[in-house]
Amino acid sequence: MEFLQPILLWGLLGLAIPIAIHLWNGKKGVRVHWAAMAWLSEQENQSSKSIRLDQWLILLLRLLLLFLMILILSKLIFPAWSISEEKTIFHLVAPVSQVYEEYRFEIEQGEESGAEVFWLEPDLRAISDEVDFASTENLQIQETINKLESSVSEIHLYLPNSQNSLPKGTVVSPVKPVIHLAEISVFNPSSTSIKVDSLTFLQVSQAGILSDVSSEELRNQQGVKEIESLPYFLNLDEEERRVIEASLNSIEEVMHLNFQEVDSMEEASLIFGSSITTNKRKDQLYFLTGNPAYSYQKNEIIIPESLTFEDSEQVQNGTLPEFLMREISKFLGFKPMDSPVSKEQLESRFIIDAKRSSEQKSGLEIALFAMFLVTFGVERVLSNKKGI
Repeated sequence: MEFLQPILLWGLLGLAIPIAIHLWNGKKGVRVHWAAMAWLSEQENQSSKSIRLDQWLILLLRLLLLFLMILILSKLIFPAWSISEEKTIFHLVAPVSQVYEEYRFEIEQGEESGAEVFWLEPDLRAISDEVDFASTENLQIQETINKLESSVSEIHLYLPNSQNSLPKGTVVSPVKPVIHLAEISVFNPSSTSIKVDSLTFLQVSQAGILSDVSSEELRNQQGVKEIESLPYFLNLDEEERRVIEASLNSIEEVMHLNFQEVDSMEEASLIFGSSITTNKRKDQLYFLTGNPAYSYQKNEIIIPESLTFEDSEQVQNGTLPEFLMREISKFLGFKPMDSPVSKEQLESRFIIDAKRSSEQKSGLEIALFAMFLVTFGVERVLSNKKGI
């Protein structure tokens, strides 16, 4: 037995109120005139001032009504009386070939047991449907879980063993998921090179560090991108403008990237502002400052604080250029070097939605409500008969 709202049990003190009212009404005398009053002796003519409980049955019914109301509001639960809705077990499989092959037996077992088995995608496609096996970095875990119906008993997640597969931020789930982590799923990105001037190229080294290399080192490499400049648009106040411009100048000196400010958002590749923009383009990267909101968009970077020396720790310790360059490099196509991830790291990203996970009907609650209605009906009938 437990109470979901135990603080409401203090309402039991209110049981003294009907008793006090009843005692007060019993204390007041009722004058009744009748013909033989004058022939009574003086002693017999005295009014009675003793306190007695009148209409005791109505009093008990009113106390019972208040008691039942408190139990209902405090949500008394007996496990034996709980009426559980039909729960569903979900198996969500990352569309990664190695994950599917490694856990094929468990996935087939889930299908045979009647569980719902889907690819880890928001449209919840059945595992029997054909799918293009993707890379590890675009797993939409939160969006997929949001699409699940409320009556969830278990969620099994089949994920690649990849640092890049970690969800962006935390993931809210109705239950704690069971994570099945592939043994080896690390995918190192293919080498990407960008030409920033006639003699300098940017490339991710084997150590995972973005650095400039000479044209001699890339003599035989194919598919090199060429970027003459990165146009940017600033929609910020004067102090934040100066901070952004100084950071871009620092990046330009180190990485030899050429940044050029433009007057319209449509011409820009990088957009710095303080408000969320509608109709975003995929070929633009948005930095939103002073905004505590959260975004699942890959090309939308949320910076909670304003980029001023007083408000931003990144501005104070000089790490803002590094932060901006990291996001810009992803936007340009440089993928971070992958590394293994532990099950503990993945589990730490999940937050349980207690409200959604505790949704259940209690048989005891229904019984208490029925008793309340019956008791209220009987109390009203008796009170009307007594004229109370």
